[in-house]
Amino acid sequence: MQAVVKTAPADGVAGTEVRDCPLPKAGPEDVLIRVAAAGVCGTDKHIYHWDPSIRDRVVPPRIYGHEFCGFVEEIGDRARRSDLAVGDYVSAEMHIVCGHCPQCRSGNGHVCPNTIVYGLEADGCFAEFVRVPATNVIKLDASVPLRVGAFLDALGNAVHTTQVCDLAGKTVAITGFGAIGAMAASVAEQSGASTVIVSDVNDHALEVARRWAAARSLRNFHAFNTRSDAAAAKKSIAEITDGVGVDLVCEMSGAASGINFGLDIVRYGGDISLLGLPAGHSITIDDYTRNVIVKGVTLHGIIGRRMYSTWQRMLALLAGGLDVGWIVQATYDTLGDFHGGMAKLDRHEALKIVFFPEGEAAAQKRLR
Repeated sequence: MQAVVKTAPADGVAGTEVRDCPLPKAGPEDVLIRVAAAGVCGTDKHIYHWDPSIRDRVVPPRIYGHEFCGFVEEIGDRARRSDLAVGDYVSAEMHIVCGHCPQCRSGNGHVCPNTIVYGLEADGCFAEFVRVPATNVIKLDASVPLRVGAFLDALGNAVHTTQVCDLAGKTVAITGFGAIGAMAASVAEQSGASTVIVSDVNDHALEVARRWAAARSLRNFHAFNTRSDAAAAKKSIAEITDGVGVDLVCEMSGAASGINFGLDIVRYGGDISLLGLPAGHSITIDDYTRNVIVKGVTLHGIIGRRMYSTWQRMLALLAGGLDVGWIVQATYDTLGDFHGGMAKLDRHEALKIVFFPEGEAAAQKRLR
């Protein structure tokens, strides 16, 4: 089968090849899935560019990718999934947890210390087929478009990030309007947030955000470039919130400037959800005493999706009308265009790109 492989500890084309690989075989407790569509997320960009934050987790050669949807090809004879049949439309939770540690046994498997992430520590879904433990397979309704099914893993991150509190009537700020930031904005709007504020350092990203808000006729939407004038943005947000500050900050950038901006604008007693990964391992908090301790803020470190309540909430939001299909701004009918797609992301020409390993038309025919 054709697959995207991290072949060497190097940046870009020098470290990634699209090449033929052996077809994976389903073990007795696995499901083999024909990949219909796969999305590229921020972690994949870190792998592609061999950023320090992921170097201790990926050992080449490795097939990467962890966002996808597809169709059941084969079910292991000890899979214990009577609800699955060959041909079913599915996705999967690609964080594989141990099931026996204190975290797993207390309903907190998303922070299992023994987690293996497919696409990092094990082979992932940038391929024509992927093997996944049957316990992690999620059945999808045919009403979920392939282009959205391709990034449910990432959408789950956005849902997890935003659902740390009841958003109805709240002021929500999103620092970093990349793909997951855009999803978080959509989730906040769908969940009844009274005001949505977006900040970024890229004018193109902010223009995309403004077009989205205009298309949704959002009255209480604001977008700020924090590179050109962070002080003015903070002043405007203080005015928007009557001097109180923002109820919830969803920090998606991983940049020290974004994190510190969020700490500056969050209200006393507010919440900050931290999802963005820095390029390295460390960041500096400018005023820890005032913005963390004195403010009494709650910091939420967000990793993955709660298993499986986040999936249930996410699919319910989609069934209720959550619109995130607009985030896909480029598609490719072959994995052979992988390097071109990554270049498009690097140039900020698309929020989300999706690859269809056998072509979108062929995948659409399988949807039933």
